[in-house]
Amino acid sequence: MVIPERTDGRYWLDSIGDCKIEDHVIASRSVRFIVERNALGCVHPCSIQDVVWMLKALPQSDWAGLDTIVFRQPTRKQLILSPVWGRLLYFSEVTTTKGQGLASGPAIFLDAIEPEKTIKWSTSLDPDDTKELERLIEDGHQVQRSGRRFNITVSTLSARNTQLYRTLLHEVGHWFDWLSKVEEPASNGEDWERLEQAYFSRPKAEREAFAHRYADEQRELLTSKGIIPFEQ
Repeated sequence: MVIPERTDGRYWLDSIGDCKIEDHVIASRSVRFIVERNALGCVHPCSIQDVVWMLKALPQSDWAGLDTIVFRQPTRKQLILSPVWGRLLYFSEVTTTKGQGLASGPAIFLDAIEPEKTIKWSTSLDPDDTKELERLIEDGHQVQRSGRRFNITVSTLSARNTQLYRTLLHEVGHWFDWLSKVEEPASNGEDWERLEQAYFSRPKAEREAFAHRYADEQRELLTSKGIIPFEQ
């Protein structure tokens, strides 16, 4: 089994099932929230108001132009083969399964999770995976070693901690990186296509490291100000 992926380069289409839509004004900008109905025993660990609170706390310039947040329900195949906390699409067209347009442009997707599900990891971890395991433990996921496996149990609360205080900040970090290296230089007259090519030509590890640093710095700053953590 494989998860179908679009291969058309810089433009993706994401179809959403039954959903509700809310538009909120944050820092004088309209942000659209699309919440897909849950299935397969999944829940959305974060609420719209959770994300609104976080975006209000971040510098407005860091997420300029990012005006769509999708709470997405993964398919059964995706839950089995490639579960993710979330992702950023730099270019997207979000539609219903019937083709009705819901939003276009950059978007952050936060995936629903299966509460109390146990994820199995090999104990043979590279440095990046070791750091990620440490983050999961810090977020409250229960981690137990059994032979050559780590059993990671995900609760609704621990998933909220990860998605809200790490994933969301991480994806905003990717977008801030894009703004700094592509959008801003292009607005000053540099060639947009050359900037885009240079951005995606960078090693993935370099781009991920930037987003991790951004998330770590913002989380530390927001924690020091008493803004996070907060009740749902």
